[in-house]
Amino acid sequence: MTASLKRGAKIPAVMAGILFCAGLFSAGARAAELTVRPDRVLAVVTADWNGDGSFDRALLLASDKESDEVDLLIYLSASDKPNDLRLAVQKRSIAWRGAMWGTQPSLEVNERKSLIIHSANDAIGRGRWSRKLTVAYIDKTFVVAGYTYNSRDTLDLSAHTNCDVNLLTGRGIKNQKPFKTAVKIVPVADWSEGAIPRECRD
Repeated sequence: MTASLKRGAKIPAVMAGILFCAGLFSAGARAAELTVRPDRVLAVVTADWNGDGSFDRALLLASDKESDEVDLLIYLSASDKPNDLRLAVQKRSIAWRGAMWGTQPSLEVNERKSLIIHSANDAIGRGRWSRKLTVAYIDKTFVVAGYTYNSRDTLDLSAHTNCDVNLLTGRGIKNQKPFKTAVKIVPVADWSEGAIPRECRD
């Protein structure tokens, strides 16, 4: 029995790794670009970012260099060969990961077809936090369009921070107070902690 996948669907990580690797070879993707081991795959989502009617894919991989970091891969179908996937983004250390439940990163696709990269610590110590990067496909480039950060102290309920900013407009809200920051659109391939708006770091 063959199950169909809807665009934006999330697949269990173990199955995703097997299906994705099989899909790469059956789709005729250039194997020389990158070899993906199934045991490194943490999350996979599908969408049609380039609008050609075929499945594109994004993956989070456990880093092969740092045990607490994850890498991002995004594959796009070629417009002239819909069944051929090409590597569009390879970004190392896109997010943090821990070893416990509540510290594992994930992917999703929102209603606007933006890619959402979640990372969090909801398991270790009193300082709990979550972070969300919103990645949009604009002018044939994947850029970081939004940044959201929430933190809380499990022993001091008054100690918490919430910051959400649209990086395409510079408009944000921190602890229920609006702010405006400089607009600097950053491709996800070039994203770093230094690109986080100052208002969300203070």
